Amino acid sequence: MKTVLSENDIQKMIDEVTSMKGIRLADEDTYKARFDTCMECESLMYGSTCAHCGCVMQVRARLSDGKCPKKKW
Repeated sequence: MKTVLSENDIQKMIDEVTSMKGIRLADEDTYKARFDTCMECESLMYGSTCAHCGCVMQVRARLSDGKCPKKKW
């Protein structure tokens, strides 16, 4: 069964993660470059989810220590 996340669902995840204490975030330019790379990747499913790790990339790309499982960033 495929589940496609809505923009609202994704924003809730982003808000939850970015409000956590101790979470370090990448700067906006780094996030944009990372997510632009994800958007071009053949492994991005539904515009949000990495086929390799299952992460919502709008969240993972924001984390300062986030890594691409395909080592593209």
